[in-house]
Amino acid sequence: MVYDTDKHSFPVAIALYLWSSLQFPLNALFGSFYPRLTYPQVDLQGKLAIVTGANSGVGFKVARALAGMGAHVVLACRNKLRGEEAREKIVRLTGNPQVDLEIFDCASFESVQAFLSRWEKRPAKTVDILVNNAGVMTGTLGITRDNFEQTYQSNHLAHLLLTHELFNRGHFSPTGRIVTVTSGGMHFSDILNENNHAGRDIVARYDNEVGRIMSAEDMIQLYVRTKLSQVMWTMALQRRFDRSEKWNNVTAHTCHPGFVQTAIWTRSDGSGSTSGIILDAMRFLLGRLGVPGEQGAAIPVWLATAPEPATKKLRGRYWDRKQWHWLAPWALDEQRQEALWDIWCRDAGAPSIQRL
Repeated sequence: MVYDTDKHSFPVAIALYLWSSLQFPLNALFGSFYPRLTYPQVDLQGKLAIVTGANSGVGFKVARALAGMGAHVVLACRNKLRGEEAREKIVRLTGNPQVDLEIFDCASFESVQAFLSRWEKRPAKTVDILVNNAGVMTGTLGITRDNFEQTYQSNHLAHLLLTHELFNRGHFSPTGRIVTVTSGGMHFSDILNENNHAGRDIVARYDNEVGRIMSAEDMIQLYVRTKLSQVMWTMALQRRFDRSEKWNNVTAHTCHPGFVQTAIWTRSDGSGSTSGIILDAMRFLLGRLGVPGEQGAAIPVWLATAPEPATKKLRGRYWDRKQWHWLAPWALDEQRQEALWDIWCRDAGAPSIQRL
């Protein structure tokens, strides 16, 4: 069940949200001192998993863990060379030869559709686990070929399109799981609406000039808006599953992997091109207090495989360190979610999957 918004009064809901949002920086500061998160021991023989952005970071660790449990894992990666290196490494480390590479560029709807066209030709097409992990945070203004701000399309729209098409085409297991890797930074997003959801207000500040260096504040705001979008979309998606006869045993979750030591904060072609007090402080803390990728992957792997998060009362939630967290009242607002759902589907050119 997605969050029961009628359970608490508005003041109590605000208090719960403030407590949840406070835990995000606390976990970032002290997460490396917490007990290590463990991986479930699950037999995934015969299961088919897709992991986007699986050539490095948390995505690679998730793919390796799933392959180690016996799953047939498809690495959906943008870069063929890096993806092939990741595939070979996972096969070598796990002894599981059922690891495939498929090219998947989140910044191109054409690439997503090409992935789906190839998927139609595969002998095994029924997805048991989908981990929407790929994402970007870039310090320079970018507009995709599809005319969207690149963070919005890469982090959110591409995964929405992939997920909706897999269901619309009937290529998902009736007991499948969807795990979308988001960020606790979504607590600091602006309240999403039809005017700011795509980041066009921020793009306009830079006169739509591709390549201009953005302020750290604008870069982060673009990023966290996409992360809140993922969380709100997942709740709306789970509601559709819950009322569907065919898909009412499908589970969708979002999770914050933790303050993970990944390259997203330092890449020269990403956020590394931008500086600022907040950003520089985060990089400083990350180098000293960040958790390794194996710990960041433990949460999505647990959500994708363990029995507990698939129970009906826990579905459709946002998780941090294997605990679900309360969200802002405006994020839980079903009317807002549904209005944005229609806009997101329109932007992505995705089926609305109202017919589930």
